[in-house]
Amino acid sequence: MLNVLVLPSGCGAGISDRPCPRVTEFPAELQRQAVIELATAPALARMMDAMAADRAFNEAICG
Repeated sequence: MLNVLVLPSGCGAGISDRPCPRVTEFPAELQRQAVIELATAPALARMMDAMAADRAFNEAICG
């Protein structure tokens, strides 16, 4: 499932004013299985890489 964060353009609120998105944690075994499956799904791997970058950004902002 993909989480989508929509920021309206032109609004006056700064990044610190937005709510922090929820981040779902997955068990290690499920993550290992996903790595194996992503090896045969390059488009999905690209999407997951983008989501990982979003997660890192949100963790930096939200702590």
